[in-house]
Parts: sequence; C-alpha cells; structure tokens
Amino acid sequence: MKKSFYLILLILFCVLNLGQGSWGLTESSEARYAEIGREMAISNNYLHPSLLNIGHYHKPPITYAITAIGYKIFGFNEYGARFFLSLALLLQIILIYKIVLLWFKDEKVAIASALIYFSFPIVLIAARNLTTDIYLNTFIIWSIYFWLQFKLKEKKIRLYLFYIVLGLAFLTKGPVALLPVMLFVICYKIINKEKPAFSIHSVLGLITLVIVSGSWFALIIYHKPELWDYFVQEQIINRSINAETFHRAKPFWFYALIAPALALPWIVPVVITICKKRKTLQVDKPSKVAGFTALSILITFSLFSSKLLLYILPLYPFLAMYFGSIFINHSRTDKIEYYYVFIVSLSILLVAVLVLPFIPQLDFSWFSSISLLLGILAFGYVMIYRFKANPTTQSLYLITGTLCFLVLIYTAFSSQNSFIINALKPEYTFINKQRTNEDYKVLVYDNLLSSAPFYLGEQVITIYDSNFEAQRDIRFETTQKWKENYLPINDSGQLERFKSLMKDTNNVLLIKNKKKLADSLTYLLKDFKSQKFKKWTVYY
Repeated sequence: MKKSFYLILLILFCVLNLGQGSWGLTESSEARYAEIGREMAISNNYLHPSLLNIGHYHKPPITYAITAIGYKIFGFNEYGARFFLSLALLLQIILIYKIVLLWFKDEKVAIASALIYFSFPIVLIAARNLTTDIYLNTFIIWSIYFWLQFKLKEKKIRLYLFYIVLGLAFLTKGPVALLPVMLFVICYKIINKEKPAFSIHSVLGLITLVIVSGSWFALIIYHKPELWDYFVQEQIINRSINAETFHRAKPFWFYALIAPALALPWIVPVVITICKKRKTLQVDKPSKVAGFTALSILITFSLFSSKLLLYILPLYPFLAMYFGSIFINHSRTDKIEYYYVFIVSLSILLVAVLVLPFIPQLDFSWFSSISLLLGILAFGYVMIYRFKANPTTQSLYLITGTLCFLVLIYTAFSSQNSFIINALKPEYTFINKQRTNEDYKVLVYDNLLSSAPFYLGEQVITIYDSNFEAQRDIRFETTQKWKENYLPINDSGQLERFKSLMKDTNNVLLIKNKKKLADSLTYLLKDFKSQKFKKWTVYY
C-alpha cells in the first residue's frame, strides 16, 4: 500500500507541474509576490523586500525568498515563480500521511486523509496561485508533526524543531501563523485531559521561537525604527479589527458559508454518514481533536473582520484527518454513496469539457477539449469497470484522479483565457512587439499592475489618481528614487510631469476600459493609436 501511495504522489507532482508556467501572472496577489521575489533575486537583498523599487513591508520575507530561489533555478518566468507551490503541496500531503500514521496508527486512515486533503478545492486553489498561504500551511503542518513526535515519542529534539518551524511560519505571515497551532494544542490537551506542563525545554523552545520569528523584524526595525508602529498598528491591529482599511471586511458568517463549499465533494458523503449514525457514531480521540481544531479555527477566524478565501486554509488539514477517519472507520455500509458522489463529480467535469468550446465569451480549443475528454472517459472506464479493488480504494483513486483532471482543465483554461483570470500577458506581449528597440516608459494609469515590470522591465510607472489600489506607501523611502516608478498625479508638480511623459509618443499608456482620463487631459491622446483588449486599452 505504501508503494502505491508514493507512486500516486509522483503522479500528482507531475500533474501539478504540467503547464504550470503556461498562463500569465494573475493580478493582484500572485503578481505582487512574483514581482517582489523577482526584485529580491535581482538585488540579492533578502532583508528589504521591494515592489516596483519601493519598500514593501506588508509581509515577512519567506514567500518572497522562496520565489527568488525559484527564479535562480528556473529563470525569470512563470514556472520559476510557481515551482515551489507544487513542492509545498507535495510536502503537505506527505506530512499529513505521516501525522496520521503516527497519531491514529492506521495506514488506511493516513492514506485517505492525505488524498482527501489534496482533493479539497481550496488546496488546489492555493497550489495554483502564488501567495503566502500555501507556504504558511506547510510550516503549520510541519510544526504539528514535530510537536506530535515530541508528545508521542518523547523526542526532546523534536520540541526544538517544532519551535524553529513555527518561527518560520511566523516569518511567512506574521503572528496569525501561531493561531492554528495554538488552537490544535489547546484542543489536544482538553480532549486528552492533560494539564499545562512546562519544563526547561519548553522555556528554551519559546526563546528559540522568539529568536527565529523576531529575527527579520528586529533587523528591519534596527534599520528603520519607524516600522515598529507600522507592524503593530497597521499590519496586526488594523488588519484584525479594521479590515475596511484594507478593503477586506466580510460579515461574520462569510467563512461559515464558503468553508463547506471548499470541502466538496467529500463533505457530502461524510455528512450523510454522520447523520445516519448520529446515535451510534463513536469517534476516537485523535478524530475528536482534529474535528474540534477545524471547528475552532473556523470560529476564531470568523471573529476577525479581515477575511479572504485562503485565510482559512489551515483548517483543512484537520478536516482531512477527520474526514479520513470517518471514511475508513465509520462508512463500511455507506462507501457506495461515496462512490456515486465521486462518479457524479467526474461526470460534471466531463460535461464541462464538452461545453467549454461552445461558450463564445471563452477561448477553449477543441484540441484541449478532445484530449481531456478522451482522458476522462478512459480514466472513468478503468476506475468503474476494470479496477477490481475494494470500494474504499476505488473511491479514493476515483476522486484523486478526478481532481487531477480538474487541475489539467484549469491549466488549459487559464493559458487560453488570460482576461478571465485577470492576467495581462497578451497586453504585455503586444507592447513588447510595438516597442522592440526604443527607450520608452509604460504608464499604468490609476492601477497598480505588479506584473508589468515582470514582463516589461524597469520602465513601468504607476500613475496614482484616485484608486486606492494604485496608492503606494513611500513614507519609509529615504531617497527620491521612488519617483522613477511612481507618479501621484494630484501631488504638487506631478501633473506637469505626467503631461511631459505623455508628450513623448515613444511612451505607452495602459488604462483600464472602465476608467478614463479626465476630460481636461484627453487631448494628450490625440497622437496615440490604441489597441483595445477585453479589460484594458493600450495607447501607443
């Protein structure tokens, strides 16, 4: 069983890497992390992250540094930016398998939990878009693995490794990284009726955590003392309770509504099993800890005013463990229901592949459609009629294969529909063709396009008018170098600078279709030709 599991991991890694660099960087989050990583790789400055040559201290540097390493290995391209995403997901799957094997002491539950985790839609979303969340979740799961090794095998060195990895999680996204691990430890101790216990190793471990997690913050504040208030007030307090400042405020029930949808399709048969056996269902302690940890993360994160879809990714490893236990131990008479749920999921993908080429607003080639169609039909035939395994194994392989095809469909779709995923690669390709050997600037009007310098080089200037997304924080800049890439048009003298740039017809203006220049400035476009795309217009 173990050999077949590792063979599946190899297949998953190949599927995740297939065409991973075929679609453009998506605005705004992925493009931002990719560009900061690119600037870090070019400058070799791993202490001071920058975005369009302006200091960017919103997050600690781990994600940017990992991305920079990807560029060093594979070059400055989309694959280099995304390579470590698939590696991180593979490591998470292995860690969940090892955690369950160590904790639940059941290989079947371990394999089921690992594959269930892979098949959650939110996990695949995180693994296809460059953000901090996939790396944060890797460190969270890794730290829990070391903590359980310390608890169950009494290996004291694992306690120090726990604190070190937890510190790396902190350096990925800040203090919020500690919360899921703390909730897990609390649930573990309550359900196992353990009293809080401290030893010299606990104290030394906490000191290690403080040193690792605070290292970058201490160095950066040493260079720029004013960053202390910025980190505490804006990045911790305001993001938690004043999310309107960052335009990320969502109602309390937001996660309660979307979290179940992001656990499809497994949540359907698991809930059916729990409802059927609500009077007789006996759940072991590890399953209880996993289930209550997932619930406590959901409730706690719902209390914060700042909410984005991927913020609740840390609850899904625990949910996968809980679902894996229910599926293996409490669904002996219901596995046929799991089987049919997954056949329906595969059928939905089949219909989607058939329908996509007929939707006029989308680009989806017949070659992609037919190739995926034949693959899905062949896979479904083998799984349903030829694969003579028990219902448990068959169901696991069926849903894992289904999600692999979903990944391939997303890859094909994204590479052909840049405007849907908010990638501007076609616009940049057009600009590069129009301006091959000339010295020119690309003026991005009232929008921050982090992907622009990735494709066009250092000549990009962000024009800030009224859109908060285009506003840059220049209070920590010690020189005037920021003016090379940023033009706040309403500041003194900046309007004349903009007019001067527009008088040079070598320059290019990139403006969103739903925006327009002020009437008093439209005369500046009279000597420019225009090329309109789905969402943007290029004046050249």
